[in-house]
Amino acid sequence: MSFGLLIHLFTKPDYLNVKKREDHGMSIQSITALGDNKTYIISAYYDSRRSKSVRVLAIIHESVKELYCWFHCAYKDHVLVTAQIDLHQDRFGFRYGTADLLCEEPPDCIYEFVSVHWSKTRPITSVPRFEVKNRVVGPFSVNFTVCISAIYGEYNNVLQMIQSFEMYKLLGANRVTIYKNGCHENVEKVLQYYVKEGFLDVVTWPIDRYLRTSNKWLQSRDPKSQVGYYGQSAVLNDCMYRNMYRSKFVLLNDIDEIILPTKHLDWESLMSTLQEKYPQTSVFRIENHFFTRFLNDSEGDMWNDIPGVNILLHTSRLPINPAIFNSRKMIINPRQVFQTSIHKVLKADGKSTDVSIDDVILFHCKNIGQPKLANETLIEDNTIVRYHNRLEQKVDNAIHNIHWMHKCWKFFGYYLKCHM
Repeated sequence: MSFGLLIHLFTKPDYLNVKKREDHGMSIQSITALGDNKTYIISAYYDSRRSKSVRVLAIIHESVKELYCWFHCAYKDHVLVTAQIDLHQDRFGFRYGTADLLCEEPPDCIYEFVSVHWSKTRPITSVPRFEVKNRVVGPFSVNFTVCISAIYGEYNNVLQMIQSFEMYKLLGANRVTIYKNGCHENVEKVLQYYVKEGFLDVVTWPIDRYLRTSNKWLQSRDPKSQVGYYGQSAVLNDCMYRNMYRSKFVLLNDIDEIILPTKHLDWESLMSTLQEKYPQTSVFRIENHFFTRFLNDSEGDMWNDIPGVNILLHTSRLPINPAIFNSRKMIINPRQVFQTSIHKVLKADGKSTDVSIDDVILFHCKNIGQPKLANETLIEDNTIVRYHNRLEQKVDNAIHNIHWMHKCWKFFGYYLKCHM
């Protein structure tokens, strides 16, 4: 053991002072541009599962072949390490994609920060530092965390967002992490309410400041864009690592989707059954099913003055078309996953299992208009109705609290439910 390591172990106050001196150059942004117009750093995480390394999550251009990690050692000079660049395979034709920059931890270097650069000789004081997270592994603070990929534009589906959050609670979620590129002021009020409640983490995600983003998943559908679906892949990977050691399970789905048990009433009971049935599985893939309502069906719509979709009216399930790819979303053990895409994991320990609709379904609810199907082909599915009474009460309470906290809802340019 080196003399520097001995000092570190027995002089904690000096170590804390070192941290304070280093903090001045630390990046606190969710996306940091390196200046080469090809590399954008998201965050850095300690990862000792296969080797003692730092995994830097980034979005890079496919032409990037050389990057370096600079470790900021507390009691010695900075140490340069060549990064192993692992560009994720699922880019769907876009030139920019999510990448892992794997930097092996140097020996005898006590560090909390790392920098990334394309040059070996660049003065290290002029580049941003990134705090290396996940250094402390403790007991889980929560059992279930839901990771929501980026919301963007003038997203204003207030009612469905509130219903989804309250459904997550009923199912057993302790935390939701959502990445916000943009939204309507109504939705901002909802986000503020759940953040204040301690249920929601909101990560600002200004990816369109740096790259031409698309709301399409395939580059050929939006040829001028540089990265797909507002960097959805990068968001999900960051959310997974962010919650890796504080959440037993992580659910990866969109805001208009709910992973809904069909036999059980909550995720804890569901996962107990699935783990017993599939003991070697670390990734549980849930089959997507669209739920709809007819346009003239307004019976029971008690929240028709709140913008958005009422999921409790969506009890008609569309049959699966075997000729069309049917995407899945996932419940994962994040400590066994190294890389994830949108509908599957790319690198993981353990098995990936497609779970039957007999156990769980992806309740995918959106206004898709009058389905071009005969009534008799739609499948009546009242799985969501099991939660009607409890969900109704919780949604009413949330709407009441948000309304009194923010005075008004704004709908089609007019303020509704206002009070002075």
